[in-house]
Amino acid sequence: MDARGYFRVLRTWAWVLIASVLLAGGAAYLVSSALPKTYESTATLLVGQSHQSTNPDPNQLLVSQRLSQTYASLATTTSVLAGVVDTVGLNEPAAVLRGNVVVTAATDSTLITITATDGDPQRAGTIANTLANALIAASPAISGRDASVQSFIDSDLKATQQQITEIESSLQSLLARSNPTTDQQNQILTQQGQLVLLRQTYTTLLGSSSNSGANLLTLVDPAIPATQPASPRVLLNTILAGFVGLLIAIGIAFFLEYLDDTVKSGSDVEALVGAPTLGAIIRMKGGKERSEIYHLAALLYPRSPAAEGYRTLRTNVEFAGIGTPVRTLLVTSSIPGEGKTTTAANLAVVFAQAGRRTLLLDADLRKPGVHQMFNLQNSQGLTSLLRSDEVDAVAVAQATEQENLAVITTGPLPPNPAELLRSPRMKVVLDRLAAAVDLVIIDSPPLRAVTDAAILASITDGTIFVIDAGRTRRGAAVSGRDALAKVGARVLGVTLNRLSEKASGDYYYYDYHSGYGSDGAPKDGRDETGRDRGQGRGSVPPVVPSGVKRE
Repeated sequence: MDARGYFRVLRTWAWVLIASVLLAGGAAYLVSSALPKTYESTATLLVGQSHQSTNPDPNQLLVSQRLSQTYASLATTTSVLAGVVDTVGLNEPAAVLRGNVVVTAATDSTLITITATDGDPQRAGTIANTLANALIAASPAISGRDASVQSFIDSDLKATQQQITEIESSLQSLLARSNPTTDQQNQILTQQGQLVLLRQTYTTLLGSSSNSGANLLTLVDPAIPATQPASPRVLLNTILAGFVGLLIAIGIAFFLEYLDDTVKSGSDVEALVGAPTLGAIIRMKGGKERSEIYHLAALLYPRSPAAEGYRTLRTNVEFAGIGTPVRTLLVTSSIPGEGKTTTAANLAVVFAQAGRRTLLLDADLRKPGVHQMFNLQNSQGLTSLLRSDEVDAVAVAQATEQENLAVITTGPLPPNPAELLRSPRMKVVLDRLAAAVDLVIIDSPPLRAVTDAAILASITDGTIFVIDAGRTRRGAAVSGRDALAKVGARVLGVTLNRLSEKASGDYYYYDYHSGYGSDGAPKDGRDETGRDRGQGRGSVPPVVPSGVKRE
C-alpha cells in the first residue's frame, strides 16, 4: 500500500477515528473530573555546610552525602511519622501517612526533598514542613549524642567565643601603647598565652558540635500550599486518552482493511482481472420501496453523476471496439447483486441517446429483471424466439420511452436455461438480432452461479465485467475472470459499480450535479424532461428502432 492507499484508508474510516478520539477523550475527561483532587507540597533540606566554605573539604562533602541518605530513610520511620501525625493533628495512623509522603536524597548532592500529598493544599504544606523540622530536631541523635550534651557544648562555645573577644580587645589596647611598663609587658605575654589556649579550646568544641560541618541540616526551601491539584490532570488525561483512542482506531482500521479482500479501486481491478476499468459508477441512494425504473439514471436524470459515468463507459466501449467492431455486447458479473442488469439497461440507454439503434436483450433465464426495470410485459421474449422459427423478433421486441431503444425480455422461463443458450438456435437468433440493429446489449446471469454467462460470452463480440466496489471479494473477481478466460471470451474491460461518493472523487472532477441529490435525482423533484417524478411514464411517445415494429 502506497501513501495514497494509506490516505484512502484514513479517509474511509475518518468518522470512526473522530468518534474514537471523542469517545476516549470524553470518557477520560468525565472520569478525571469525578476523581478526588490531591495537592502536593515540597520542602528541601540541605545537609552540611560545604557550600559556605571557600575551599570545601571533599571528605566532609562525602560524609554529608551519605548522611542525606540516612536522613531520608529516617524520615519514613514510624517514630518520626507518628510525631508528625501528633504535631499536625491528623486523623490517620503513621502507616497511612507513609503512603502520602515521599522523601528522596540525590546521590550526587546533599539535598533532601520531602514531598507530601493530601486533599487539602494547606495541610500538604504543613505536613512537609513538619517532617522537615522533625529531621532537623533529630539530627543530633544521628551521631549518637544526647541533645543535652549538644546544648552544653553550644553554651561553652558561646562563652569561649566571648572570652576570646574580650582578651583580643584588651591585648590590642596594651599593644597600642608606645612605652609599655614592665607590668604591661607581662600582661601582654599572659593574655597572648590565654588567647592561644582559648582558641584551641574553641576549635575543639567546634569540632565536637553536631551543628557544624557535615552533620548540619538546614531548611533551604520550605513547602508552600499548592494552587493547582497535582492529580488528576484533567486536560493531560483527556489529551492522552484521545491520542491513545486515535492510535487504537487507526490500528483497527488498518487491520480491518487488511482483512477486507474486496475490490475497491481501478488498481485492484488491474491487478486481479488484468483488464482496464472502462467506467466507474457512483452509488445512487434510494429506498428499496421505489420502483425499479428509478435505477435508469441515464434516462430519468441524464445530468446526474451516475448518468455521466454510463456515458464515460459508452465512450470507452466504443474505443475498445475500434479494431474489431462490437455488435453484440454481454454484461455480466461474478456474483448476484453487483448491478449488472442496471449497468446493461443504462448502457443501452446512453447508446440509444448517442443515435445508435440499440436492442437490450434479457438473457437471464433464471432471474430476469429487465422487464421490471422498464415496466414491460414478459409474456413473450427470448425463449419464444428460441422455441420456434415462426416467432419473429418484431413480435417480441417492446418499445421504450427512449428513442432508438427496444427491449426483448426473457419470456416464459424454461426448465433448462443452459441447454437453450448453448444450442445452435441461440447463435442464429443472436445473429439475426445483431443484423437488425446497430448494437445488442445482453444481460446475463452471474458467472459463479451458473454457466449461462460463460456460454453467452463465447458467442458475443465483447464482454463487460461488472464489479461492485467494496462488496465483490477478490476471490469472486478472480473466479469470474477465469470463467471468461476458459471460454475465450473477449473482455473489453471492467465497470466498477456503486462507488462511494468519496471514492468517486478519483474519477469525477467536474461537478455535473450541483442541482442533484445523493440519489442522483434533481433536488426540485422533477426529472430532466420537466415532469414530476410521481407522474406517469406515458407522456413521451416511444420510438422503436429501425427494423423492429411495435406489436
